[in-house]
Amino acid sequence: MRFGPTPLARATGGILAHSLRLPDGRLVRKGRILTEEILRELEDGGFTEVTAALFDPDDVPEDVAAARIARALCGTGAEVRAPGTGRCNLAATSAGILTLSRDRIEALNAVSEAVTVATLHPDTPVHPGTLLATVKIIPYAISESTLARCLETVTGASHPAVGVWAFRPRSAALIQTRLPGMDESLLDRTDEILGHRLTALGSHLDLRMRRDHTEAAVADAVAQALAAGHDPVLVLGASAIGDRNDVVPRGMERAGACIVRLGIPVDPGNLTLLATHGDRTLLGVPGCARSPKRNGFDMVLERVLAGRLPTTHDVATWGVGGMLKDFSGRPQPRQPAGDGEDARSRPRIAAVILAAGRSTRMGERNKLLEEVEGRPIVRRVAEEVQGLPLDPVVVVTGHEEARIRECLDGLPVRYTHNPDFADGISTSIRAGVEALPPQVDGVLVILGDMPWISHRDVGSLLEAFAPDEGRGICVPVMERKRGNPVLWASRYFPRLTTLEGDRGARALLTEFAEDVVEVPVRSAGVLLDVDTPDVLEKADS
Repeated sequence: MRFGPTPLARATGGILAHSLRLPDGRLVRKGRILTEEILRELEDGGFTEVTAALFDPDDVPEDVAAARIARALCGTGAEVRAPGTGRCNLAATSAGILTLSRDRIEALNAVSEAVTVATLHPDTPVHPGTLLATVKIIPYAISESTLARCLETVTGASHPAVGVWAFRPRSAALIQTRLPGMDESLLDRTDEILGHRLTALGSHLDLRMRRDHTEAAVADAVAQALAAGHDPVLVLGASAIGDRNDVVPRGMERAGACIVRLGIPVDPGNLTLLATHGDRTLLGVPGCARSPKRNGFDMVLERVLAGRLPTTHDVATWGVGGMLKDFSGRPQPRQPAGDGEDARSRPRIAAVILAAGRSTRMGERNKLLEEVEGRPIVRRVAEEVQGLPLDPVVVVTGHEEARIRECLDGLPVRYTHNPDFADGISTSIRAGVEALPPQVDGVLVILGDMPWISHRDVGSLLEAFAPDEGRGICVPVMERKRGNPVLWASRYFPRLTTLEGDRGARALLTEFAEDVVEVPVRSAGVLLDVDTPDVLEKADS
């Protein structure tokens, strides 16, 4: 590939490396293929050369190369997303834990500076849609020989380099021991927290027992749980396990279990115990698991529920990075935008739902409260974005504020009131943006009267968002038409808060055209709003 300043006469078929603005104001965006038509327009505009990338016969375009490498990496539980701007992502298709071939990924990154692969940490718990890895081609193309070396590096093994070990539904039992004077409410709370842990990983806590803190009592309870078919069996002692000859491990052994390991190099969670009884698993639960915060016990439990009993070698690798005391929150595969590693690996994006308008074209009716397919329009909108990594979701109220709040009762949203709602939509955008916390990296501005927007299409916008790569404004496109909602990077917040009148932010798309990425979506819902009684009647029919 050749790159650099190129006379227009020799640039046909190349890729424009830097955006250019024509005298009439039109923008020729970087990344465009330089056709003869575009080159004529540039020549008419006074340009004599462009900075371009020109392919050699054996070059492979960046998107094609990224997709081929991603497909070679992709294993069970993962899928390859559509490539764009030289990047191709792998995402989880099931809840589970990430499995990687570190050696092959490191070898791939050593092939050429032109090819990079980045991943989450091994054993990270993930949910469907979580980005697992990203392949990025640095130049606009790489040679076929470079691509061949990359593919040779990652293929040929017994399993692909990136995959997900899916969580398998289990029926678990929890045995808590107690000493005289222990507060039963502490045990109640522990039941609840461990039940939530299991539910978040696709399993259930179906048996809860409390016994005295003696070997015999532990042995009897473990035997009952095993006889009832539960797996895993969790035992949380009233006193911490201090030795293999302590009450909990000895009780397990009396019930026929084999102690595999006591102690892991993760803090908190050092005193986790791992045992087996035939093909079933028993875990000695450390006291830190009474808290919902992530600890070493979670790392063991996640692997057990994914059917991957941790080996001595596995546990030994956890020590580097095993100090978790500053790790607040716990990633939960079925929760959106939870705290923890998965949440910290992506931008924090908020949503603002505009629900303040007077619906003047609807006469006396408030269109946001009218029903489509049995649900009020604004509630349909708010429900559709639940389960996506949006934090917070802010609803801007104005006209009939009390009725809007009542309609959205029970949904995890915040409210901010716009007293100037009668002055147009710009005031609601301003109110919503000003209500966001300072740590937000972007905001999805959603019109409250668009009942057909889809969870999947909004997710596509979130996935495309990458401000540092020139994708700071993400617009959905259906059949070559731009729609809503639009996702804005935080650097545009000052401009969003200076809009005036009853015009939205559409004009800013022209002002900042170079940073706009059009995201193809599958649903026409991004183009459809409810503004008049006629539209509402057609929807009902």
